Amino acid sequence: MSPPNNTIVRPRPVISLLSTGPLPKLNNSAETSPEPSPTACMFAGKPVEISIMDKGQDELPSLPIPPLEQTLQRYIESIRPLTTDEEYERTVAQVEQFKTSKQGQDLDRRLREQSQDCQKRGTSWLAEWWDDWAYFSHRDSSTFFVNYYFGFQDDPRMPTQTARAALLVSLALEFRQLIATRTLTPDMARNAPFCMNMYRYLFNYSRIAGSSCDSAVGFPTDINNHICVVRNGKFYIFETLHLPSKPSSVLSPREIMIQLERIKKMADDDHSTVPEIGILSTGQRDQAAQDQQTLFQAHISNRAHMAKIETSMFVLCLDSTSPSSSEEFSRACWHGDGASRWFDKCFQLIVFANGRAGMNGEHSKMDATPTSRLCRYMIDEAQARPLPDFRNLNAEDLYECASMLDKPEPLKFVSSPALDKAIANAHTYFKATVDAHEMVPTEFKGYGKGLIKAFKMSPDAYVQMALQLAYYRKHGELVATYESAATRKYRHGRTETARSCSIESKAFCEAMDNPDVGLKARAAACRAAVARHAQYTAWAVDGQAVDRHLLGLRLIRKPEEEVPAMFSDPVFARTCRWRLSTSQISDDCFIAYGWGEVVPDGYGCAYMVKETKLDFCVTSLRLGSRELGQHIVDALEDMRFTFEEVRKIEKAEAAAAAAAAAAAARLAKEALENQNSMDATSPVPSQAQAIADLISRSPSPASPTLPAPRTSLFFQKHDPVLRTALAKNAMAIAQEKYWSGIDDIAFDDVVPGSPKTKTTRPLLVTVASNASSASLMSSSSSGSGSGGSRSRSGSQLTNGRPRSDSGAKRTFMAILMGEDSVLGRIRSRRGSNLNNKNNNNNSSSS
Repeated sequence: MSPPNNTIVRPRPVISLLSTGPLPKLNNSAETSPEPSPTACMFAGKPVEISIMDKGQDELPSLPIPPLEQTLQRYIESIRPLTTDEEYERTVAQVEQFKTSKQGQDLDRRLREQSQDCQKRGTSWLAEWWDDWAYFSHRDSSTFFVNYYFGFQDDPRMPTQTARAALLVSLALEFRQLIATRTLTPDMARNAPFCMNMYRYLFNYSRIAGSSCDSAVGFPTDINNHICVVRNGKFYIFETLHLPSKPSSVLSPREIMIQLERIKKMADDDHSTVPEIGILSTGQRDQAAQDQQTLFQAHISNRAHMAKIETSMFVLCLDSTSPSSSEEFSRACWHGDGASRWFDKCFQLIVFANGRAGMNGEHSKMDATPTSRLCRYMIDEAQARPLPDFRNLNAEDLYECASMLDKPEPLKFVSSPALDKAIANAHTYFKATVDAHEMVPTEFKGYGKGLIKAFKMSPDAYVQMALQLAYYRKHGELVATYESAATRKYRHGRTETARSCSIESKAFCEAMDNPDVGLKARAAACRAAVARHAQYTAWAVDGQAVDRHLLGLRLIRKPEEEVPAMFSDPVFARTCRWRLSTSQISDDCFIAYGWGEVVPDGYGCAYMVKETKLDFCVTSLRLGSRELGQHIVDALEDMRFTFEEVRKIEKAEAAAAAAAAAAAARLAKEALENQNSMDATSPVPSQAQAIADLISRSPSPASPTLPAPRTSLFFQKHDPVLRTALAKNAMAIAQEKYWSGIDDIAFDDVVPGSPKTKTTRPLLVTVASNASSASLMSSSSSGSGSGGSRSRSGSQLTNGRPRSDSGAKRTFMAILMGEDSVLGRIRSRRGSNLNNKNNNNNSSSS
């Protein structure tokens, strides 16, 4: 939908961007209110089908107002890293007083009533205030402090200046026609349409300088189809339609190229002293308003010439310069020479002598998203289409083609002494401002969003934390940081502030420069800061951040009402003063992007997050943009090192844990396989055989440090401890008891008086034949040993004859089972052996 003929947004009272005092009441007339979004209408009693561009627009919700308590709480949290303990406690008290006061409740109620009224009129409660408060009341130069620029990627075909300009202009006309016919597909986010209202101001729109507040002028697109071209400070116009009444009769790229070649030659051959009126748009806004009146007073024709510029679709700048370096290219797109521009136009398409191209956009009625889509369309389509060329035409065909086109019209402004002085003063201000600025494009090729996503973090929030760390390292403090968050999911939504400085970001910056903090702790602090910023950005996109709500509470207050203490406190002004203003446009079709700082002691930092690299452009009034750019690079390198080293540590720890788990599983598996193999090869044992197997597999107990006591434990017929152990299959206990008392027992075949020989531990195998009798089978182990090891040879001789193993087995089992007859014989034999030993000792002594 085109704006109505000569729709003028009239000047309103000036509003300071940093004002903390009473704000003037704004004029909310229907004339200055944004038009409602297009909806289905009735024609001849039948509903007209909604166009492609307008689908879903009537269903967009209105910009919400968060709960007052939520806004105040999030505001308190956001200022904590920027205040001292005393300031923070004072602010908390002021916020609590405002929340519970009658004035605070009344302001919030009135703001919600205003929102409901705007919703009925199909607009947003903020839209009627935003342009004036954020842009039109701004009195500094819009060239340096409001406008933004894009630098296009180079065309690999290396076209001539007029060939590339003609093709880009032709594609811009196509995009304009998509808007005019409402066939442009809506911008989408997760299958939900964005508000398309800003596209109304993409063509045929101009900003008008005012003495106290600027205004906006829009012109109908159906009758204004001319383009304004500027070269060497001289302005020209030419029509883009063969027949003004037929939109389809648009000039072809070749015909546009012919017109541009004509303009180029006319400007280069014209050596007359034409006033360079383009420089008048670069001054401070109050001065620009005065200079415009001086221009109109110089000659009556100047007003008509200026009307041609203001009503044109856009301005095309055919520069005679050929910027090569990144800084030269960025500065040429940002401000150029000042004279070959008109910065109050909706946008300027800039093509240089070497074929490079860019765009400069006026910011008051449009954010960068509509213009970036236009640029993307022009760049993508240009690379897919042939370049225009008329060199393959013969002279007759070229003459016939050119004769069908009206010659471009030069806008011959007439000068005067007052106008010459104004232009000279504007040149002086322009040069001084350019020289005072430091603009440093920085290309970081170390990595891009691909690696950041591998770290499992939001690329935008990650870069924001790098900016926080860079500023902290350069200045030793953190400041209020602005990042633009689009609220176009709501009707007539513009932007909200995503506050990048947080408690978590401060902790991260301090951890990165603290040598006592380990890598894991640094990585954890960074992840916490990134997560916090990602959460706040999501709040901002949903209209749940703090700055727009607090602005509404200030604007709804009447001039005669007292200013709440929280708004008059210096803390409020300081925490809303964006000394670090940031925003991103991530599109591979751009190789440059930037703007100026928003406060004199601050930085403007534009950045583009691409797959394998990150592009930055830092601008300031000689505060050290180059040093800050280097700090950004260092911060990104340090963050990558931290996360890669932590990832290595975590991988090593995970590998060690996996190896330990695998080893444990392997041992368990081997044990299970051995057990299964043994169970499969062995017959099912009886209870007595199982007992013997357990004893034979049990490890040998350590030799006792003291001689085993010779008690009657093994000579009691009914030993409760031993029998309990047997009953419970505690073979280790039984074996220990056996070996602690059996070593010194003389078996059947030991000759009285002969030295005792230690035996190996017998392996017991019992096979039950019936319930009352059993046969004993065993085999003795043979081996060699020394010291205290128990060993015996199977053929050991005692007094020349082999010892009876069967006797030892019977004696062992008799002792174990408590047979009375065997126990009696052992007791008597043990007694006689002791008597013989005593007699031998007595004889030896005598």
